[in-house]
Amino acid sequence: MESIREVNFSGLKVPFVAVYGHPDDFPDKYVARIYELDRATDTIMVKETLEEITADIKEHTAMTFIPRGTADVPSLVGVWM
Repeated sequence: MESIREVNFSGLKVPFVAVYGHPDDFPDKYVARIYELDRATDTIMVKETLEEITADIKEHTAMTFIPRGTADVPSLVGVWM
């Protein structure tokens, strides 16, 4: 998807967006993956910079950002809930 505004969150009970910096499957990009609780969906947004992803999520959702914890995978930047 090009923008988070394309996602229909209405069918998800507890949706969140996990943002990754340079994950193994996109080593040169930033990725926002849509989750339902602890299950990843097949919906992702791929951008060149973290700023692009952050700006898009801020503009099109009312979600709040939570930075990664020490036990999270190193590529996780944080989660929007």
